[in-house]
Amino acid sequence: MADTNLSILEEDIGSDIIERKAMLLQTKTFCFRYNLKTEDEQYIFNFSIPIIYSIWEGFIQTSFQTYVREINRLNLKMEDFCEPMVVYNMEKKVRQLKQYPNEFPRKVTMFNKLKQVFSEDPFVIFPIVDTQSNVGFKVLNKILKDFNLDPISDFIRPRYSLAVELDKFLLKIRNDISHGNNPYIIKAEDVERAILLVELLMDEVYDRITHGFLVRESYKTSV
Repeated sequence: MADTNLSILEEDIGSDIIERKAMLLQTKTFCFRYNLKTEDEQYIFNFSIPIIYSIWEGFIQTSFQTYVREINRLNLKMEDFCEPMVVYNMEKKVRQLKQYPNEFPRKVTMFNKLKQVFSEDPFVIFPIVDTQSNVGFKVLNKILKDFNLDPISDFIRPRYSLAVELDKFLLKIRNDISHGNNPYIIKAEDVERAILLVELLMDEVYDRITHGFLVRESYKTSV
């Protein structure tokens, strides 16, 4: 069963990565495929950064939705899951756990929801992760931690900080442009830099999900 599910997992997330890398290539080469005016080319370069970021955040959502789908197909009970995933699931399904209600009717609603979740058989994991609309380095590793998957190290290459590239470059520029603060003159090499980062991160996330699913069975076993 797990082997079959792993093949589906690898195929689905792998296909998603291929499609997203094709989108990244299209973004990278757009300006060179058309005879654009200088100001039009600059406009495209600038807004390539939010596009590249959206490809990255979209990947996080779809890859973890695929992962959760395959875990849910195992029909596990709550006691089969590791503590991080139980906590993650409870907080997603019973939102009042993060802010305990004061009014009695809301307390009743909360405890009824708790009883419902505790009685689930199988225990169904909530598929939508909280990206906080900013999948920076800390948020990324927080998501991995919620699913009991191995964190991503900052330096996977010598003198190349994923945290700096993601937080101080891609995310910062994307947020500034998206919020109307656009002091940047983005060049072709900046677009290539952002694309390299996203491709590296997608591969790293893919490795952790597939390794965690089959080799570690991390949804069941604590780190």
